[in-house]
Amino acid sequence: MNDLSQRLKILAGRYPGTMTELARRAQIDRSSLYKILNGKRTPNRAQLQQLIDALSLNQRQSAHLNALYVEQRSGAQTQRTDDALYELLQTALRSNDHPMDNTVVPNARSDADIEAAFCTRCFQGYQTVTQQLYLLLLRYLRSEENRPLMLSPFVGDYPLSSILINAFSAVAAPKPVCHLLRYVANDDSHDDLISNIRTVSRALPFLTLHTIQYEARLSLSPFAGPLPGVLMPVYVLFPDIAVMMDFSLQKCICLTEPSVVQCLRLEFSRQYLEAPVLFALASDAHSFQEAMELSARMLNDRTESYYMRAQPPVSKFIDLDMIRRYAPQALGPLKTMPGLADYMQTWLTAPYEFYFSEDGLTDFVRTGRMVDVDAALTGTLPPEARRELLLRMRDACERGTAVLRIVNNDAFPLDPRITVGVYRGQSMVFCALSDESDNGFCREYTMQHVALANRLADYMANLKDSNLVRTQKYTVEFIDFCLRLL
Repeated sequence: MNDLSQRLKILAGRYPGTMTELARRAQIDRSSLYKILNGKRTPNRAQLQQLIDALSLNQRQSAHLNALYVEQRSGAQTQRTDDALYELLQTALRSNDHPMDNTVVPNARSDADIEAAFCTRCFQGYQTVTQQLYLLLLRYLRSEENRPLMLSPFVGDYPLSSILINAFSAVAAPKPVCHLLRYVANDDSHDDLISNIRTVSRALPFLTLHTIQYEARLSLSPFAGPLPGVLMPVYVLFPDIAVMMDFSLQKCICLTEPSVVQCLRLEFSRQYLEAPVLFALASDAHSFQEAMELSARMLNDRTESYYMRAQPPVSKFIDLDMIRRYAPQALGPLKTMPGLADYMQTWLTAPYEFYFSEDGLTDFVRTGRMVDVDAALTGTLPPEARRELLLRMRDACERGTAVLRIVNNDAFPLDPRITVGVYRGQSMVFCALSDESDNGFCREYTMQHVALANRLADYMANLKDSNLVRTQKYTVEFIDFCLRLL
């Protein structure tokens, strides 16, 4: 029982009448009153005032109850926000991992079977609806159609994201996808903030899929207009068919009348073009130099920043002297990339906190590869270079010149290819390293929203004092263990 309910129960116990009479006088349902007094429900502001009036409390008692109410509501809202931020980080850090669970995806069928899915009809039942959508996606992906797939604000909620990801994974040729997200204008309301955090989470599962040319725009209104979601809230607009579904994927309407499909796509395009690209998702992978330039802009003016990635930031502790000794092949690119030296210096002095995994550190110890530097620059570092970098990292941990902590793997199973960066007062950056050099060095996606960036920065700043990460002592001891492996 919380403090507010406990205090209300004591005051209600002093009421001269019955609980039924108190409920009637406070204009609160009797069962609701019992739940409030037993701590199973928190009253809203109006109910609290009605109880204060019904109990004829004095000014001091009223002020005390209101203070308890504010304290409890604030704590509950903060917890809900933290839960949403935790979900956001988990979604980003596991964007390469898409278990299907109960999402039904049919086996590959013949072209004739897929073509049979193209028809005007209604479907009912979760399995039938998901199979129909999957077959239509395969049909679209196997065609030579270049017009984009258009997704409603609610596509991205699991399991729809799993259906899309599995369909796109089955076809090599990339296709354009436009995703209109519903994003409410933040007015310092906790509910608005949580809604926006979860909006970002819906877009993250598509980050690392190279066969999807993904762009998300954010509608700043609670409503994205009457069309095309007037029939059902969840829709996928193909070039020649509109698929409308309910939230539970129990009902589906497929529309194929050309004029209707064109009207819906035109309405979507109007909404989409009017929406700002606050969530900028790069369609193509880019080079290390472009990634370096983005990081340099973000870290300008000693920006307070936070990172989470499997491998620790070993590149932070490398300098020109080490490059000359262990990676002389990088001296040439240093001259052709003038910004590289400044970038390295920025890394050496930037105030940031970094959370990483045990597996990421041991992978560096075994292989000598630095994931945040183009392999063409440094290659595989020899054991003596790895030892020197680990010693510098250990010294920084002990002296407190850098916040480096090992993540509790049960809380955040980190993907070695994903980095989440948060820059206070600026933005969030989600970086997905390419699996193959032919796909570029990485793909980066920027969420340009200062309020969300600051809230996530607050959350990550508090991680070092939570059970989500290991202690500094544990981190230093694990670095010692890795030194013994060399």
